Amino acid sequence: MAAWVVCALCALVIIKPQEFIPELSGIPLVHAAFGLTLLCVALDVVWRRLKPALAPQVVYALAFLAWAALTTALKRPTALEERGLQLATVAGVFLAVSFAAASPRGLRALAITLVGCAALTTAVAIVQAFQPYGCMLAAPEDWEGKGELEPDGRPCETNLDCRKDPPVPDGNYRCERPGPLGTSTIDGRVRYRGSLADPNELSLMAGMSIPLAIALAERHAGRRRDGRPPPLPGRADAGRPPRARPALPLLLTDRLLSRVCAALRALPVTAVIVAIGAMVVMSRSRSGLIVYLAVLGLSFIRRSGSLGVIAACFVGPPMLLLGGRSGDEATESSEERAALLREAFEMIRRTRGIGVGAGQFGDESSFGLTAHNSYMLAAAETGLLGMCLFALVLYASLKVPLAIWLGDVEVGPAARRFAPAIFVSLCGALIGIFFLSWAYKDVLYMVLGASAALYGAARAEDGRVSVRVSAREAALVCGGMFAVLALLNVLLRLLG
Repeated sequence: MAAWVVCALCALVIIKPQEFIPELSGIPLVHAAFGLTLLCVALDVVWRRLKPALAPQVVYALAFLAWAALTTALKRPTALEERGLQLATVAGVFLAVSFAAASPRGLRALAITLVGCAALTTAVAIVQAFQPYGCMLAAPEDWEGKGELEPDGRPCETNLDCRKDPPVPDGNYRCERPGPLGTSTIDGRVRYRGSLADPNELSLMAGMSIPLAIALAERHAGRRRDGRPPPLPGRADAGRPPRARPALPLLLTDRLLSRVCAALRALPVTAVIVAIGAMVVMSRSRSGLIVYLAVLGLSFIRRSGSLGVIAACFVGPPMLLLGGRSGDEATESSEERAALLREAFEMIRRTRGIGVGAGQFGDESSFGLTAHNSYMLAAAETGLLGMCLFALVLYASLKVPLAIWLGDVEVGPAARRFAPAIFVSLCGALIGIFFLSWAYKDVLYMVLGASAALYGAARAEDGRVSVRVSAREAALVCGGMFAVLALLNVLLRLLG
């Protein structure tokens, strides 16, 4: 019961129906869903449907968010109420997913929810791309058009067309494509709304869902080619060779039917993957393209080995040719990101490694933008200690699915199926957040929470499952982050 309630909470946070359904505006849906999640978790624990287990990343995540709130209180006390509420919301969503989805059924429900949200936002973006351009009015201070745009019904080809006899004199008009659910493009790039109003962030979220979609299609994960489940350690038949099967032609056995059924089951997943790829191309997101190719390549290699490498070689080049931005726009974006990284280093030096406070990078920056790099954002806003805690959150979240995937433990098929999927999804996230400011992003913490939920589900099935981060590992992770800082600093100096 708690699993589906927390899935509804995640869907509300991602889709934000209260923003485009007038009847839902003003209703605290997220707070109500969170409270109901806590109640359902308590009931499931009492009824022994859930066995809570504390994953290693939970402690690090709470420590990082608490330290972010403390640095804000020290450096910008006036912003503590607003940023504290944001950090508390992220922590609440993370904990809710970590404990409420900690069961085989919960993992599957969470995967369905995240893939469904990715499919819905992708469909909205694709429909958006085929709409005619129209004049749209933005808020007076929203000169970049990142907020909500209101169409006025006039067709246009450029922004200048919208400034001819406008209904609102001196209005902030833009020429964009309107889309479903009150969405619109930005500079012709498809996007969603709310926290996914940036084309790069929409592409990253959708790309992270691909491994989960593939895992949902793997119904018979853990079965061998002879159709029998793998022997568990300690069983009498563990070392016996499989029985020889009659060498009948393919058409005289049920293998053809099973292969046809497997192909039909893969059609919805294939359609979702193709649609996400098309959306990434239409968003012209270079970081989204890198994440898409990374998760697809890792999934191909995991499923097909050398054949997966060949398939990735066929998919990669056309995507690289079609996707991303080029020319002066791409050059300007790269130079702006480099300048933001330089400002991040300056903030670290100025605050002596303590940070400027969560959410304060934009106010301190001369560009009025965030760092566009989660690792540097964590270092600049929460200091060197916050950067290390953030790195430990990511490391522990990666270690959990990897240990369950490759470890010698007796877990069920759901944990076996979703462990590699969550690992690949997190690998894509670690690549994508290098180009985006996702240090406190709710979508990222949902996937981190999925890793913690996987730990709880696996430990409930096999008490031997235990994943810890040793002091040596923590030292290596922190040392690696300092090495990344030094390398980035050298590269920026070489770039002038």
